[in-house]
Amino acid sequence: MFDSEIVLLVQQIFIASEIGEWMAIALARVWIFLFFPVLAWLWAYGSTIERHGVKEALWSLGLGIFGSEFISMLVMRERPFLAIQEVLTLVPVPITTSFPSTHTTSAIALTAALYFVNKTAGRIGLLITLGVIIGRIAVGVHYPTDILGGIALGLLSFALVRLGHKAVRKPIKN
Repeated sequence: MFDSEIVLLVQQIFIASEIGEWMAIALARVWIFLFFPVLAWLWAYGSTIERHGVKEALWSLGLGIFGSEFISMLVMRERPFLAIQEVLTLVPVPITTSFPSTHTTSAIALTAALYFVNKTAGRIGLLITLGVIIGRIAVGVHYPTDILGGIALGLLSFALVRLGHKAVRKPIKN
């Protein structure tokens, strides 16, 4: 019930005007692509550590997407616009299920990796992530608990990549 009420509230705020609808759609579908210029900037102009952070961000992204899609197939949670009669979908109907949010998982995995190597890039990533989160709820494709699941999975994905990286780089003792 709590999930449904938040989805309805957020969507009502955004669909109150055409500009709000446009913003919700942009946040939900386009905002995630703002990570690419940040990653490209760090790759082109960053230090060796920052360039390595871009690689870890991309590995975290891949692991997060894989994990999210796998969990989604197991959980099979219906999206809000299908489960709640009053919720409209403002984007083309996704063919996957709702939990966890793959967009949120991706955004958090990228943000965590960026923050680890460059605090400013990480803060930019956090702003992008907040926009994605609000947009995904506003267009009626995710519940807040889907978002929380995406946050947890995104952080776990980065942690696993980071730990895996440390294990690979650890010197072997005879």
